[in-house]
Amino acid sequence: MPLPPDLSKPVFAMMPHLADRVINGCCTFCNEFIESDEFNDELSAKEYSISGMCQSCQDETFQPFDEDEEVEENAPW
Repeated sequence: MPLPPDLSKPVFAMMPHLADRVINGCCTFCNEFIESDEFNDELSAKEYSISGMCQSCQDETFQPFDEDEEVEENAPW
């Protein structure tokens, strides 16, 4: 299992429920349990140590932008 995020970061002070998720071995985004062999590569494991996101949430969050895909009507950009 990679190193967990640093719980002294300000985000964990402002949102203590996220710190609780890290302590319990869960993803900070989806709250699902994180398996020790879950990460695809070293970069994904490093991202976990920064954000606390599981591999599935990382994949969804950092997926490449498809220029042919229609942008949602209410999107902020």
